[in-house]
Amino acid sequence: MATPQSQSTPKPNAANSMTIKLMVSKRSHKILYAEAGKDFVDLLFSFLILPTGAIAKQALVSKTTKEEDQTKVCCITNLYKSVESLSALLMKADKEVLLDPKVVSTTYTSDILRIQSPSSPPKPAAPPTYYVCYNAGSSSYTHSLSTQSGTSLCSCGNWVNREVKLVDKPPVAAKAQVLPTGYVKKSANFVITDDLSVIPVNSTATIVQLWNKLDVKEPTELEERNVTVGANEVVGLLKAAMVSNTALNDVFKAQPKYSTTIDMDTTGISLQELLIKLLTEGQKNRSSSKVTD
Repeated sequence: MATPQSQSTPKPNAANSMTIKLMVSKRSHKILYAEAGKDFVDLLFSFLILPTGAIAKQALVSKTTKEEDQTKVCCITNLYKSVESLSALLMKADKEVLLDPKVVSTTYTSDILRIQSPSSPPKPAAPPTYYVCYNAGSSSYTHSLSTQSGTSLCSCGNWVNREVKLVDKPPVAAKAQVLPTGYVKKSANFVITDDLSVIPVNSTATIVQLWNKLDVKEPTELEERNVTVGANEVVGLLKAAMVSNTALNDVFKAQPKYSTTIDMDTTGISLQELLIKLLTEGQKNRSSSKVTD
């Protein structure tokens, strides 16, 4: 079940939420694995670039009750609270460097985890304007150059008040800003097990091997559930990734009363539907071959 939203946790919206498909055992009512694409896998992989200060901050805002916070205190939380309560007089650096470290990435950004793109470099300052006197074309003197008009005399005795027109060099083409594209290819599909092992789906054989490992005999033993992954769920997954081997079940309880199941129109065909179709076609082919024999 997703953790109740705290005031410090960003509210989920269409821009920072996604949908994944959970595969639930009808016998045990446990989530066995999830089917997801690029967005969710990029999100999980981004946990690896977060500094521990950012992880501790996220874990603190995800607590549901004071009692739960007291029973699930971990060492990194104690370190965080130590810095938080330490007097600024004893600090040589700003506390925010430790309590709210900035995470910058050219590969992946996330509003929920506050992973930012590098800021654009500042525009160069406009060059100063230079002035000479009106006799500057004469070679009889070494004429003076100034950045102010009419405030000084040239060595030839005239006022320095004639603006010099500088010839600009051809502008250097600015490098195109590389937009974050994430970590995995958009065309790839993955299954994510309860312990957050990410497995690429190259063929139906991948799913069959996973089913054998999870003791799934028939596709009908599984139930599909579409769930929304928003800010609360992301923080819950991040926290579970640090302390648990059952992250999916910790965050998305499989029981209907805890489920965050939503109605959603899906496009294409799911892996389970594909396998059922393949099994059905295989049975038809075997039956027809027996008749012809």
